[in-house]
Amino acid sequence: MKKISLSNNCVACPYRWKYLNLLQDEDIKAIQGNCLNINFKKGETICKQGTNVTHALYLAKGMVKLYLEGKKSLILKVIKQGQYIDLQTLFGDFVYRYSVSAAEDSMVCMINADFFLKTAKGNPDFLFELTNTISTSTNYVYKKINDLGRKQLRGRIADALLYFSEEIYESETFDLNFTRKEIAELSAMSTENAVRLLTELKKEGIISVEGRHFKVLQIDLLRKISEIG
Repeated sequence: MKKISLSNNCVACPYRWKYLNLLQDEDIKAIQGNCLNINFKKGETICKQGTNVTHALYLAKGMVKLYLEGKKSLILKVIKQGQYIDLQTLFGDFVYRYSVSAAEDSMVCMINADFFLKTAKGNPDFLFELTNTISTSTNYVYKKINDLGRKQLRGRIADALLYFSEEIYESETFDLNFTRKEIAELSAMSTENAVRLLTELKKEGIISVEGRHFKVLQIDLLRKISEIG
């Protein structure tokens, strides 16, 4: 069962968005009054593809995956704490075009959508940073779709490993919170192919894998595989 609580001190919150200080304290306190904190267990759905948007979603703690549902799911991106969970739909047609679920135990701040938009429109510097966030996220998705369309399986698995190492965990050694099936969904391939390719890279000494524990042993070679595609 999800744990729901009221926000009680957004001004001094250690998990608040890095650009929240562009707002006046009274605006931050007003956001606080229109916000609920919801804790999700790993695997729980945060929002569902095809449903209406009612809140701006800010990931205060944890990690989530954003994915397209279908006959075969496609994970578009992973979102770390301290970020909004994609704002495109909030500034668009108010319908989720994807689903989001918790990749680990997470806390999401849910801010009333109408109030959030009104606040953003009244604070140009804050709105600019939100727009910049949307642009960065959109450009990433465009690049990902392009890479999936032009790269072979080996290049795609290299991209996934580099994504985890350089952007998500920011380390060449990490404990992966994702299953082999989810690695496959991030790379648009079957689970069998993902497992086979990881085994090949391990045999070649490019990575080390022991269960969830990954270590990139030859980062330059992995980047080369990604570039070649």
